Amino acid sequence: NVDEQSRQLTLRRERLHTELQGLAAPDDLRLADLKGQLAVHEEEHGLREAQLGELSETVPTLDEARQSAQAEATSQQARHHELSARSEALRALQDKVQTEGKLKPWLAKHGLDGLQGLWQRVHIEPGWENALESALRERLAALEVGRVETVRAFEHDAPPAKLAFYSLPSSAVAHGHTTLPRLSDRLRLTDAGLKALMSDWLEGVYTAAHLEEALSHRQKLTHGEVIITPAGHCVSQFAVSFYAPDSEQAGMLARAQEIENLDKEVRAQALIADQARSAVVRAEAAYTDAAQRLAHARREASEAQQRVHQLQVEVLRLTQQAEQTQGRRGQ
Repeated sequence: NVDEQSRQLTLRRERLHTELQGLAAPDDLRLADLKGQLAVHEEEHGLREAQLGELSETVPTLDEARQSAQAEATSQQARHHELSARSEALRALQDKVQTEGKLKPWLAKHGLDGLQGLWQRVHIEPGWENALESALRERLAALEVGRVETVRAFEHDAPPAKLAFYSLPSSAVAHGHTTLPRLSDRLRLTDAGLKALMSDWLEGVYTAAHLEEALSHRQKLTHGEVIITPAGHCVSQFAVSFYAPDSEQAGMLARAQEIENLDKEVRAQALIADQARSAVVRAEAAYTDAAQRLAHARREASEAQQRVHQLQVEVLRLTQQAEQTQGRRGQ
């Protein structure tokens, strides 16, 4: 049956023609455009991933720096509180010693309670406070008056504790021999009158670093002269006196100088603490900015990946459609 075979071929040819008519040939320009878009978005996705990787490394580093800055600020603030507390405690002790002393009511009675004690006006090299207290004793708390003759009125109403008054000399006092270092040379004074007064009161008072050195220089001393150590111990030609606090005023000078030094440290530490807090603010800002950029980079990388995936699916679909169409036509 040639006729039957011919009829079958005709039917098959018509069926293939119908199928070819039903196949939508892909748009070659559309496919080329999608492939171009895919290349661009793949490149963009690569850049987003690189940015994400860089920020993923940066944020932990900035977080560590932020925590370190916070710890440093806490430490510096604690140091500031410690110094302030020490200064306030010493100041309270100083005020207590002055207000609880026997002299306070007597000074108030005579209108002298507003005067500064000498210890509030003198400064000496650190470590030599006891030496000066040992040398001056009650004179360290002496009060300044215009003329010393005016205190004669107190003869019949004497102070209830040791008290000295002074008037500042109008000129410098000449020194005797200078074979040994003088205690007065360790004072830090700017007032000329006060320098002259202390030179007079400390005339013949020399210094040694320790008792052994003082004893070795005894032969250099003359009548009334002494060598004093940082601890306040005194060596004369024929005697040694050991110092110990023996009055309510003992330690006032050392505390006053420590308070002054602490106040300077407190001010300096306050600046350091402020700088540390500023560093925390900067570190927090840098970390927050980087963390926000990291979150944004994650979103952008994810969106870029989705776009690439969508384009890959569409390109694959059109490519397969083109191949199917080409195959059908080849039949």
